[in-house]
Amino acid sequence: MNPTPREPAYWQAVYEEGDPGWDKGEAAPPLARILSQVEPSAGLAVLVPGCGFGHEALLLARQGYAVTAVDFAPAAIAGLRQRAGTLPLTALERDLFSLGGEFAGHFDLVVEHTCFCAIPVELRDEYAQVMARVLGTGGQFLGLFYETEREPGPPFRTTREDIEHHFPPHFEILHLSRPPDSFAGRENKEWLALMRKKNG
Repeated sequence: MNPTPREPAYWQAVYEEGDPGWDKGEAAPPLARILSQVEPSAGLAVLVPGCGFGHEALLLARQGYAVTAVDFAPAAIAGLRQRAGTLPLTALERDLFSLGGEFAGHFDLVVEHTCFCAIPVELRDEYAQVMARVLGTGGQFLGLFYETEREPGPPFRTTREDIEHHFPPHFEILHLSRPPDSFAGRENKEWLALMRKKNG
């Protein structure tokens, strides 16, 4: 039986083929732009879920954040560790759905890029719940979501309505729009969102 997108072996096989299509070799421009506009707070704890080779994680680490990057594909974490060198960054090879206990309330910020669209649709409510659980009071979620009409996934479709459906039980959506500076080929196919964890 072939592995499914819910299993590390599925994604490991993509990496072993040598050219993961979502990887552009650098941090996504909309996220890089937003993060460049914010004065980093030394030691602010940031989670990058489904980090892949970790270009956003590396950018955050260079800016002085305390970064934890998570992926369950061994090749992704190996690639990130190789790229990180001596940067102060924690790269964890584990299932992001397992983070809610050990890391409850630990992070100040989550930075998401092409993770949500890789998760089977039936797990999206749980994903939003786990991301809220790992954030402390007032924690924020900065996400760049990839919209696709491809069926079946991955990547799985992510419309504005999908974001507005799955996150509001746990988050207040502060901003949601099409970014003007997506990678070539992704123009008008992305949603940039900033959310804040709800109290209680």
